[in-house]
Amino acid sequence: LAAKLYDWFRLGYLSGDSSGAGLPVYFRRQIRDMRLANQPTHDAAPRWELSPPIEFERSQLTVIIVLVDHRMVVEEDWRAAIVALSQHVAGIRREHEDSRAPVELLPAALHDSFYRTGPLYGSFNPVRLMGLTWDQQVAALRRAATEMTARLLRNSAGNTFKPLDVFLSHAKKDGTQIAETLRDGVRRFGQLQPWYDSNDLPFGKAWAKRMQSSAAESTAAMVSVVTDAYSTRPWCRQEARLARTPRQLTSPANSRVWRLQPMVAVHRPGSNWVRAMAMLEGVPRIGWDASQPVEHTELVVDRLVLEMMLSYVHQSVARDLDKRDGVGNETCFVTWVPDSWTLAQLRYLLDQKGEARQVTKIVYPGYGLTPAEIEDLEPAIKSFNRKTELVSFEDYL
Repeated sequence: LAAKLYDWFRLGYLSGDSSGAGLPVYFRRQIRDMRLANQPTHDAAPRWELSPPIEFERSQLTVIIVLVDHRMVVEEDWRAAIVALSQHVAGIRREHEDSRAPVELLPAALHDSFYRTGPLYGSFNPVRLMGLTWDQQVAALRRAATEMTARLLRNSAGNTFKPLDVFLSHAKKDGTQIAETLRDGVRRFGQLQPWYDSNDLPFGKAWAKRMQSSAAESTAAMVSVVTDAYSTRPWCRQEARLARTPRQLTSPANSRVWRLQPMVAVHRPGSNWVRAMAMLEGVPRIGWDASQPVEHTELVVDRLVLEMMLSYVHQSVARDLDKRDGVGNETCFVTWVPDSWTLAQLRYLLDQKGEARQVTKIVYPGYGLTPAEIEDLEPAIKSFNRKTELVSFEDYL
């Protein structure tokens, strides 16, 4: 289960994702006796703690997920360490308003012995995994961890984090059933408002205005239902193009940070010959399983929320890097993993301002694309300037 969560939040290797642009995830598998670790203690202090200890001060926000099985409860030292951790987190939350605390703890109860954990059980509502199959456990834990992390990010942003509009872009000819199923799944998640054009009208003023305003306010996300008819519909192409067009942050003034609308695609191929859409090149995509619509909808909605969280986190990091770097147009910070389409759009937008040729560094999230991926992007990169290069957040730091 821990490995599954790691792959989920880190965008697992060989899963179709690139650059390692996920959230940082750390394991804690050991405990230590603080007396043997030469740590100053007193009679009331806990004797056991996780090893290495969690350094809360190193991050703005921390989510702790504790997988509690019978061995963790039976082993007295482990139980003492987990109880001490829960009491420490509860203390942090008391110091803040609970809804604005910079830390959350989610226990996952794998065995009935969880109810013997005292303060952990008394202070934190667990996700109960007893009696579920393996696949059900993975799905339930993924959803609970995703919801908690999203809530922590929303609360940390205060009033600036507005409810999110989710646009379900589809062609009525062959995508309505999937879009309606996804709409119901979005509503069940909470804090998400689905926008669904049931009449399949052309790209009209009402839809366009709402989508543009939400995109400008960073409160929009999109699910594209890519069926055979999707690429043939001008309004579907326009919706996808709008979602995949970079936007420059307006605050602070002269910001060099660019963002994209969070977006995922659901692919349901038919029997017709169709062409791929260039603007969807870098969009996370998954096939639609009509035999398990509920389970598949949860997976799609969870991934969309994860993309929203990643966008928020990457914007925060990019703002900090931009502030640290100082003034100048030579460096451009983007909050997504680059692809040919978005780089071309970025160059076009910068060219309108007369700044494209000045860019020598495009800084992007993660630990770095592979040499093969960078080679594929070389024509788009060099269209800015022959000296322009891609630099990951990690390398830029």
